[in-house]
Amino acid sequence: MSQHSGQLGTKPILGLFFGMAAPIAVGMMVHGLYNVVDAIFVTRVMGVNAMGGISIVFPIQMFIFALATLVGSGMASIVARQLGAKQENAANTTIDMAFRFGLVMALALTLGIYFNIDALLEVLGVSNALWPYASAYLVPLVLFSFPIVLISSVPSDLLRAEGKAVLMMASMVSSALLNIVLDALFIFVLGMGVEGVAYATVLSQIFAIGLMLYFILGGKTQLKLRPFAYAMDWIIVKDICLLGVPILISHAGVSVFIGLTNYSVTQFTTVDSDLYVSAYGLIGRLMIFFILPAIAMTIAFQTIAGYNYGAQQYDRVLAMVKLGIFSSLSYGLCVSAIMLLVPELIIGIFTQNSALLTTTASIAFWSFLLFPLSNAHSLISSLFQALGKARQAIFLSSLRIYIVLIPALLILPKVYGIDGIWYSFPVADVTAFIVVIYFALRERGNLIRLNLKPQPSQPIP
Repeated sequence: MSQHSGQLGTKPILGLFFGMAAPIAVGMMVHGLYNVVDAIFVTRVMGVNAMGGISIVFPIQMFIFALATLVGSGMASIVARQLGAKQENAANTTIDMAFRFGLVMALALTLGIYFNIDALLEVLGVSNALWPYASAYLVPLVLFSFPIVLISSVPSDLLRAEGKAVLMMASMVSSALLNIVLDALFIFVLGMGVEGVAYATVLSQIFAIGLMLYFILGGKTQLKLRPFAYAMDWIIVKDICLLGVPILISHAGVSVFIGLTNYSVTQFTTVDSDLYVSAYGLIGRLMIFFILPAIAMTIAFQTIAGYNYGAQQYDRVLAMVKLGIFSSLSYGLCVSAIMLLVPELIIGIFTQNSALLTTTASIAFWSFLLFPLSNAHSLISSLFQALGKARQAIFLSSLRIYIVLIPALLILPKVYGIDGIWYSFPVADVTAFIVVIYFALRERGNLIRLNLKPQPSQPIP
């Protein structure tokens, strides 16, 4: 076992957590800038409808990302615990199975979506004004970006499972900077419009996966990516799916909810629905940007908790739970304060269109009102995935969106009109947080009991 991954079980929790989360957060935020820059370029250069066109197909992008996290996150959960138990060969086998699974999924989804693009746009409720932009943006993503996203989840989460945060940061930062440069080139110099935005994303993703493979194949990691080097093991694939399902449910739920929100908005004939779709698209970009540091915390939290659980160091898992909850709530409070006190300052970066600015600010209030609770719910839910407890992880990942948010979205607009859509957010945040805290306290009791009894060393099944 490498000295670096061994530090997951020996280094003080506070320094380990922030030492791992900070570079990942920096990398992800720089990487997330391309979403922000895309929105700025599109809104300011091509107008509100162009922004609406790329926003209304965003649920499809989120769904592909969700499927990628099914593969990568499920793999990482198993690999982190295998590293903790010093089972390096088993970890390499798991990585190979995940790569094969991702490759098959990439081929199937690319063909399936490409031949049904028009049907998907109709389901999403794309208007005639937004259709040309949505179609031009989506086709390059389907053909090139989506396969890359599905395949790159394996090397990305390999680095994550091994705790190589700096290497993750390097790939994310460099690809994001390349994306911004290509955005400017394709939009301002070549005049390619939203199609150019899509190709900038594709090329930057190719660069990112190339850099990650350079790190892995160049011997900078303990674990290796050896495609088709091991005998096929369907049990491992099943375990990857089971442990990846919670994160799939969470991210796919975001996709479903965004799509349902956009569709619900288009059903209100008394308002400018295209304006609201564009405004919600800006909120989505901001939300993703602010969530990125939270995701970095979750990655560090899950990696450390999973490793130490596999190593049977339950006191360190308990310390990680306490630190994780405190950190996620604190960060969420900072984000809420910014978006509730000075929303126009942030939104004004994207547009000076008064109607779009006002509409976006009104949505921002409800979207970010209880962001700390939503943030903490996501992090605590990942604990059960890290511990290999798929049933609890699936329930908690489903709770906020499927059990509360979507039903609220279907009911509240009938009572409060279009504002009912936005009221759904805080209702879901409060409900999900109360439930996840109950589960966390119960699991804390289990960990305390395990920590009080001597634990024989045994391999992970």
